[in-house]
Amino acid sequence: MNRLRRKLKSSRGLTLVEMVAAAGVLALLGLMLNTGVFMVQDSYSKMTGEAESQLLLSTLTDLLSNELRYARDVVTGGGGELLRYTSVNYGRNTTLSLNENAQLEANSRQMLSGGAYGNGTYRIEAWSIVYDQTAKLFTVQLKVVGNNSISNETKFTVRCLNGNAGEEGGST
Repeated sequence: MNRLRRKLKSSRGLTLVEMVAAAGVLALLGLMLNTGVFMVQDSYSKMTGEAESQLLLSTLTDLLSNELRYARDVVTGGGGELLRYTSVNYGRNTTLSLNENAQLEANSRQMLSGGAYGNGTYRIEAWSIVYDQTAKLFTVQLKVVGNNSISNETKFTVRCLNGNAGEEGGST
């Protein structure tokens, strides 16, 4: 340490080799710091995306559970897939579908705001709703994907409390 102080105070200063070595050490430290920052940023982005997609799935699960629990006049296709029903919130002949942004709609009205989907970052990639008339149970499958290859899915059942159901073409 004393030797370095003497060199810095002397009129000769540091040699070119010493300066290049110091610059090399600083460059390596900068490179390691830069790599660490990018790793932290990538990890944060993945963790945030995972949490947001799980939150969207949870919100959709609650929304569909509340909607289907009180469905009346359920009309299904041949395989039990839900075609339409009478909704407490959306009225008679309610149909569920995805809009052009892969967001859930009931009778062409968006069920959740765009902010719930991360303003376009997340979308529903796959979904199905099947109604078992005997057990009066809806089985719902949802898969949500995001821009960063983040994907989450869930499957749940909802007991229909008002369970009148009919086949396609029938009215109940």
